[in-house]
Amino acid sequence: MGEHYGIIDPDYARVFTKARVIAWQKGYAIMMHGSFTRDLDLIAVPWTDAACEPEHLMRRIADAADLKAVSDEPGHKPHGRLAWTLLFQSFGDPRFIDLSVMPRNPNPHTPASGALKIEEADRDA
Repeated sequence: MGEHYGIIDPDYARVFTKARVIAWQKGYAIMMHGSFTRDLDLIAVPWTDAACEPEHLMRRIADAADLKAVSDEPGHKPHGRLAWTLLFQSFGDPRFIDLSVMPRNPNPHTPASGALKIEEADRDA
Protein backbone atom coordinates (compact mmCIF):
# COMPACT_ATOMS: atom_id res chain seq x y z
CA MET A 1 0.00 0.00 0.00
CA GLY A 2 1.40 3.42 -0.97
CA GLU A 3 1.61 6.67 0.97
CA HIS A 4 -1.61 8.19 2.23
CA TYR A 5 -2.05 11.76 1.11
CA GLY A 6 -4.20 14.26 2.93
CA ILE A 7 -3.73 12.67 6.36
CA ILE A 8 -2.11 15.32 8.52
CA ASP A 9 0.43 14.27 11.14
CA PRO A 10 -0.80 15.38 14.61
CA ASP A 11 2.37 17.44 15.13
CA TYR A 12 1.81 19.19 11.80
CA ALA A 13 -1.78 19.92 12.86
CA ARG A 14 -0.50 21.39 16.14
CA VAL A 15 2.06 23.56 14.32
CA PHE A 16 -0.51 24.72 11.76
CA THR A 17 -2.99 25.68 14.47
CA LYS A 18 -0.41 27.78 16.29
CA ALA A 19 0.91 29.29 13.05
CA ARG A 20 -2.61 30.20 11.90
CA VAL A 21 -3.41 32.07 15.11
CA ILE A 22 -0.06 33.90 15.17
CA ALA A 23 -0.30 34.80 11.48
CA TRP A 24 -3.80 36.23 12.00
CA GLN A 25 -2.56 38.30 14.98
CA LYS A 26 0.35 39.61 12.90
CA GLY A 27 -1.68 40.59 9.82
CA TYR A 28 -1.20 37.48 7.66
CA ALA A 29 -3.32 34.70 6.23
CA ILE A 30 -1.57 31.34 6.29
CA MET A 31 -2.31 28.16 4.40
CA MET A 32 -0.79 24.73 3.97
CA HIS A 33 -0.03 22.89 0.76
CA GLY A 34 1.88 19.85 -0.38
CA SER A 35 1.59 16.17 0.49
CA PHE A 36 1.86 16.54 4.31
CA THR A 37 4.07 13.45 4.41
CA ARG A 38 7.76 14.28 4.55
CA ASP A 39 7.22 17.93 5.54
CA LEU A 40 4.56 20.57 6.09
CA ASP A 41 4.60 23.43 3.62
CA LEU A 42 3.13 26.69 4.91
CA ILE A 43 2.72 29.94 3.01
CA ALA A 44 1.88 33.24 4.69
CA VAL A 45 0.34 36.10 2.72
CA PRO A 46 0.18 39.67 4.06
CA TRP A 47 -3.51 40.33 4.65
CA THR A 48 -3.69 43.66 6.46
CA ASP A 49 -1.84 46.96 6.29
CA ALA A 50 -0.36 46.12 9.72
CA ALA A 51 1.37 42.89 8.59
CA CYS A 52 4.64 42.53 10.50
CA GLU A 53 8.10 41.89 9.06
CA PRO A 54 8.43 38.35 7.65
CA GLU A 55 11.36 37.55 9.96
CA HIS A 56 9.28 38.50 13.00
CA LEU A 57 6.46 36.22 11.86
CA MET A 58 8.88 33.32 11.37
CA ARG A 59 10.42 33.79 14.84
CA ARG A 60 7.01 33.98 16.54
CA ILE A 61 5.83 30.79 14.82
CA ALA A 62 9.08 28.94 15.58
CA ASP A 63 9.00 29.95 19.26
CA ALA A 64 5.32 29.07 19.74
CA ALA A 65 5.66 25.65 18.08
CA ASP A 66 9.07 24.80 19.63
CA LEU A 67 10.79 24.73 16.25
CA LYS A 68 14.31 25.81 15.32
CA ALA A 69 15.19 27.59 12.08
CA VAL A 70 18.01 25.98 10.10
CA SER A 71 19.21 29.54 9.41
CA ASP A 72 18.15 33.01 10.48
CA GLU A 73 18.72 34.11 6.88
CA PRO A 74 15.79 33.32 4.60
CA GLY A 75 16.05 31.65 1.24
CA HIS A 76 14.97 33.88 -1.64
CA LYS A 77 12.31 32.37 -3.88
CA PRO A 78 10.39 33.51 -6.99
CA HIS A 79 8.16 36.61 -6.71
CA GLY A 80 10.06 37.88 -3.65
CA ARG A 81 8.92 35.02 -1.42
CA LEU A 82 11.14 34.42 1.61
CA ALA A 83 11.52 30.85 2.91
CA TRP A 84 12.79 29.18 6.07
CA THR A 85 13.13 25.53 7.03
CA LEU A 86 12.01 24.93 10.62
CA LEU A 87 13.00 21.74 12.45
CA PHE A 88 11.37 19.92 15.32
CA GLN A 89 13.77 20.02 18.25
CA SER A 90 13.47 16.32 19.13
CA PHE A 91 16.74 14.53 18.45
CA GLY A 92 16.67 12.82 15.07
CA ASP A 93 13.13 13.88 14.14
CA PRO A 94 13.15 13.74 10.32
CA ARG A 95 10.05 15.93 9.85
CA PHE A 96 10.27 19.63 9.16
CA ILE A 97 8.24 22.71 8.27
CA ASP A 98 8.92 24.83 5.19
CA LEU A 99 7.58 28.32 5.87
CA SER A 100 7.29 30.77 2.99
CA VAL A 101 6.24 34.37 3.45
CA MET A 102 5.11 36.55 0.56
CA PRO A 103 6.49 40.11 0.57
CA ARG A 104 4.52 43.02 1.91
CA ASN A 105 3.60 45.83 -0.46
CA PRO A 106 5.70 48.84 0.64
CA ASN A 107 2.71 51.07 -0.14
CA PRO A 108 -0.33 48.96 0.77
CA HIS A 109 -2.81 51.46 -0.68
CA THR A 110 -1.30 51.21 -4.17
CA PRO A 111 -1.94 48.09 -6.27
CA ALA A 112 1.07 45.95 -7.09
CA SER A 113 2.44 46.71 -10.56
CA GLY A 114 1.27 43.36 -11.99
CA ALA A 115 -2.27 43.91 -10.73
CA LEU A 116 -2.38 47.33 -12.35
CA LYS A 117 -1.34 45.87 -15.72
CA ILE A 118 -4.04 43.20 -15.50
CA GLU A 119 -6.69 45.79 -14.65
CA GLU A 120 -5.57 47.95 -17.60
CA ALA A 121 -5.66 44.95 -19.96
CA ASP A 122 -9.19 44.06 -18.78
CA ARG A 123 -10.32 47.63 -19.38
CA ASP A 124 -8.85 47.68 -22.91
CA ALA A 125 -10.50 44.36 -23.89
